[in-house]
Amino acid sequence: MELLHRYSNRPDLLGPLVSVLKRVREPAEDGHEKVTTIEDRTASSGYIRHALTDGQVGEVIAAYRSGETAKKLAERYDVHINTIKKKLHKHGVRRH
Repeated sequence: MELLHRYSNRPDLLGPLVSVLKRVREPAEDGHEKVTTIEDRTASSGYIRHALTDGQVGEVIAAYRSGETAKKLAERYDVHINTIKKKLHKHGVRRH
């Protein structure tokens, strides 16, 4: 609660937040989802977060251990390289 109180007294932070909330509530003219920007940073409506299934994680681990790079695996499974690295780290996988 204290944190919320501190930020609510900061017009430099509260103003942009209120502006974005107003834009989000307005309906789009063309019926499509709006793209909202905050300080020149855009949230793309086309961004989709992909998750790996347990089976895919097993495949990633096997491929990585056999010499495949994290970058290639990320491209193959259409995920960010950090997703691959986090899964490998979570399962204690190290290249030998």
